[in-house]
Amino acid sequence: MIAWPSPSTTPGEPDRPVAARKPLLRAITFDAGGTWLHPWPSVGAIYAEVATAWTGRHFSARDLTRRFQEAWRARPDFDHSRARWMEVVDAVFAGLLPVPPSRTFFGELYERFRHPDVWRVDPALQPLLMRLRRRGVKLGLISNWDLRLRPLLRALRLESGFDVIVVSAEIGFTKPSPSIFLHAADALGLPPDQILHVGDEPVADVEAARRAGFQAVLLGRRPQSSAPHAIRSLRQLEPWLRRAGFQWPASRSGP
Repeated sequence: MIAWPSPSTTPGEPDRPVAARKPLLRAITFDAGGTWLHPWPSVGAIYAEVATAWTGRHFSARDLTRRFQEAWRARPDFDHSRARWMEVVDAVFAGLLPVPPSRTFFGELYERFRHPDVWRVDPALQPLLMRLRRRGVKLGLISNWDLRLRPLLRALRLESGFDVIVVSAEIGFTKPSPSIFLHAADALGLPPDQILHVGDEPVADVEAARRAGFQAVLLGRRPQSSAPHAIRSLRQLEPWLRRAGFQWPASRSGP
């Protein structure tokens, strides 16, 4: 990396390039849902399975997924409480059932998402975490989620993979508030500018992290995710870090 100094104070002396100081990277935090953790086979398929078991009726998984996305987008201030999840599920099935799910199968559906069998973890995650840890990088998780997340991570055998886990429902702050990122920085014991956040939401992850003083990279699988600070998969993170010229902390176990 090359940076140019301020103009020379010596008349007639040309400006000379100097090596820029590489940014120090001592920790990486990850978002969870949509970044490396995904409902399986889909939100709509899980909703349809539970609803069909209760009502005996067929529901389109694709249609329920679309309805879920609409209900989710209509609640930008979502706090991940059980009551708000009940509102979302009722909205998904509005007009499809004579009795809303909040009075029938909501409890079963809510518990269904507590179990690891309805989630899939990006297979690149665990090897990536291991390699980063060998480099001496601290690892964190920052997620807008409810109180089901920690038990889910434990069931997936991922809880110990992170040095710090920050869950919005536990601390009272949600992304895109910078407060949730600053809470993570305090827990990691590091200044924000030595932490990189990786997430799939341009506003809640990237913009919010930068407002808190973090470095940030967008993980986007869509074709338009081609900005300089964007990757399309977790496998691209390490090559991106090399291109960005980050300075690693001392390795714990050699190169």
